[in-house]
Amino acid sequence: MNFENVLHAIHTYGYWIILLTLFCGIVGIPAPEETFMVLIGMLAAQLHLMLSWTLFSAFAGTVLGLAVSYAIGRYLGVPFLQRYGRYIKITPELWEKVSDKFHRYGKTTLLFSLFIPGLRQIAPYVAGTSSYPVGIYTILSLIGSLLWTICYIMVGFWIGDRLPMHWIPWLSVLALLAFAGIFLIKKWRVKGGSKA
Repeated sequence: MNFENVLHAIHTYGYWIILLTLFCGIVGIPAPEETFMVLIGMLAAQLHLMLSWTLFSAFAGTVLGLAVSYAIGRYLGVPFLQRYGRYIKITPELWEKVSDKFHRYGKTTLLFSLFIPGLRQIAPYVAGTSSYPVGIYTILSLIGSLLWTICYIMVGFWIGDRLPMHWIPWLSVLALLAFAGIFLIKKWRVKGGSKA
């Protein structure tokens, strides 16, 4: 994702592209949610976007994604996810790991799962298949979505107000390299641990 592509998409589709990107990221369709939110926060700081509508669109997309994921888990259940989960990277191992954490730390998991890639995509499905109470799930989803979107967008807003515009594409490249580095380190540690 680069600055020019995001700016073009926003000029073409408006704030709907923010809502759609966050929705896709939550339900499991690959999308760089954190990087995207920091970037749109920077665009808001540079007056390409209105901060209020940026926050609202990101919040709405996140909440909608959490609601749809929960509904799929609750009404279509585990057999559906076992059959089609691989398309949104839900593996049996990941499912078992998240299910265990969810049943031990239900409310905390739902409240802060958005901050952990992988967990945020699968936790709503687990909540749905576990028939977690709709009212509590809704409240925790709203609070978690508010915290998550405000946190990342305001980081971008703070950075964007202090950096020249031509630095934004380089920051995206830096974020991508950092993400790749973290991924490789984790993979190396897993391999190292399995050999021990």
